[in-house]
Amino acid sequence: MRVSHVGASRTLRLSYVSQADLRLPCAIGVQTIACHQHGTPNKMTTSTHEKPTHGALASRGRLACLLIAALTLAASPSAAIEIEGFAEPHRTINVGSAETGIVVEMLVAEGNAVEAGQPLARLDSDVYRALLAIAEQNMKTTGRLDSALAEQQLRIQRLTKLEALRRDGHARQEEVDRARAELQVTEGNVTAAREDLLIKKLEYAKVKTQLAHRTIVAPAAGVVTTLHKQEGEFIAPNSPDVLTLVELDPLLATFSLVSADAVALHPGGEVTIEFPATGAKTEGTVSFIAPITDAESGTVQVKVRVPNADGRYRSGERCLLQISQ
Repeated sequence: MRVSHVGASRTLRLSYVSQADLRLPCAIGVQTIACHQHGTPNKMTTSTHEKPTHGALASRGRLACLLIAALTLAASPSAAIEIEGFAEPHRTINVGSAETGIVVEMLVAEGNAVEAGQPLARLDSDVYRALLAIAEQNMKTTGRLDSALAEQQLRIQRLTKLEALRRDGHARQEEVDRARAELQVTEGNVTAAREDLLIKKLEYAKVKTQLAHRTIVAPAAGVVTTLHKQEGEFIAPNSPDVLTLVELDPLLATFSLVSADAVALHPGGEVTIEFPATGAKTEGTVSFIAPITDAESGTVQVKVRVPNADGRYRSGERCLLQISQ
């Protein structure tokens, strides 16, 4: 026997008792049926003045056995409650493109399993390849820096000579000051040339990153369920989605429990999940218990993480959460 609990309602599923299994007293007068609830015997007494027929005894015995079974099951601390829910993907990802352009190559099809980082589609990239070549050449150009460094060396030598002449009285102080100022200007040119070269390196890195973004990759392992773009279609800023990817390992089983049942669970706890379609059972981990109770239904949402590395369980299937009471 088991108790099946769906939503906020409870149903007792009782096994049928055949007439052959009944053991009924045939005495006339008082018929006593011992019923045990919580270990305490109770007596149901029916008095008759006539000898009941065999059919009446059978009907009366069947009703008594069903009543005994219901009372015993309701009082049993080991009765199991089954809450119906459904399985859903751990994550559903609409994979989009950070760049606009035309899809020149679609590398996957619907139903394909992909790994994190796997290329999914490529956009046209001829212009970005050309820009990358230009940025690389600019990064390697050091003529301005070389010129500034050479001029700096000349200014240093001139200032050194003028300072020596000034000490011997053969040069004016104004000439020394002017040479020192010219050296400072030259040092500023060297700094500017180096900064310009650094900017060119960053520009190269920027174009290289933009070119890499022309290849759309999977953000996580999963299965492709929908292709939103095909080869030759344009990806615009207002429509960047390329495909939909679902993460099926693990699955999330979602249930709605009445508060009295939800208090028996806690995040991180292990529970048993059954998939009635296949009869498979597995252990899951409670990952989420809603902190609020839905005012309309009076239920609490609970999510259970179900390992699915081998893809044995399907998303969207009905499943049962088993709770021992």
